[in-house]
This record gives sequence, structure tokens and C-alpha cells, in this order.
Amino acid sequence: MYNILPESEGNVIGIRVRGRMRAQDYETLLPYIDDLIAQHGNVRILSDLSDYEGVEVSAVLKTLPKVFKYSSKVEKKAVVTDEHWVYTWTKLLAPFFKTEVRCFSSSEIDKAWEWVRS
Repeated sequence: MYNILPESEGNVIGIRVRGRMRAQDYETLLPYIDDLIAQHGNVRILSDLSDYEGVEVSAVLKTLPKVFKYSSKVEKKAVVTDEHWVYTWTKLLAPFFKTEVRCFSSSEIDKAWEWVRS
């Protein structure tokens, strides 16, 4: 499950994920991101994964083509997490995308917002 953070503004979107992301979650999130890209040409994303527990395999398979499509439209991505496994996977996957990615601990969320907006 996800929600859009109130700090989101313009082409900067904050997404807090709690629990597991399901295919149904992506069915509403991806069109929202499509609309922002249509309005602004590109986006910057802060993903707060402090309470993230993973993603359904079916959701990954269904959304992977869109994720690659978005990679050239996402200028920056800040990942907020205290989970070592999330940090590791983020760093491993980052080279496959054209996006500048940085990880921040949950205590650095203000710093993450500052970076993604700059």
C-alpha cells in the first residue's frame, strides 16, 4: 500500500510505501506518474520505504516495462530506508536506470527532500 506525501509539489512526488506493494497499487500509482510526466516532462521521486516489506512478484512482472520506460523521465530518486537489504538492492539496480539515485536513512528524510528538490 502506498500514499502520496503532502510535501509533493510540482514535478516532485513523495511516495510512502507501507507493507507490500501489490499489482493493484501500481494500477493507480503509474497513471498518476504518467500524468505528472505529461505535465512537467520529468519527475523527481522520494520513496519513503521505512515501512516497506516487499513487492508481489506479479506486480514486478506487470510493471517492469513501465519502470524502464520511466527511467529517462525520472531525474532523481531519493530512497529513504533503514533496511540494509533495500539499500543494497537499490544500489545494485541503480546502474540499470538513467536516474540519479541516493539512499537516506529515515532520520535523514528532511535531507532527502532537500536533495530531491535541488
